[in-house]
Amino acid sequence: MQRLLAAILASMLALSAVSTASAGTATGTTTLAGPAVAGSSVDVDAAVVSEIPVVPYEYSIRNECNFAGRTNGRPDSTQTDPIVNWLYSDPTNTIPHAIMPIYFTKIPAGSFCKVFLLRSNQVVKGSVTSYTVLP
Repeated sequence: MQRLLAAILASMLALSAVSTASAGTATGTTTLAGPAVAGSSVDVDAAVVSEIPVVPYEYSIRNECNFAGRTNGRPDSTQTDPIVNWLYSDPTNTIPHAIMPIYFTKIPAGSFCKVFLLRSNQVVKGSVTSYTVLP
């Protein structure tokens, strides 16, 4: 009985250590490098500040657009791409950045859009940028 109790206790401690280590918080930003024009594309600078190292495929960038200027509800268009290549372009080389293209080929002018970062299908705090597509 004591062995069973010891095994249960050991497994509970192991699980709590794993969940604590993988629960690192992150904040991020997304910045459009130019205007969002219907029928074109724009680069987005994505940056992440995290307690743990940032690795390829851990984060994705997502762009959601609502046509006809609607600002809420289910998006009419989405683009989600994993971020594979991270750059360290800040002066101290500590904040990872990625330049990712967002395409407006089929997005009409006047659409309300937002771009943000995802980690494990959760929006990264501080990463949402809202904008309207220009003609």
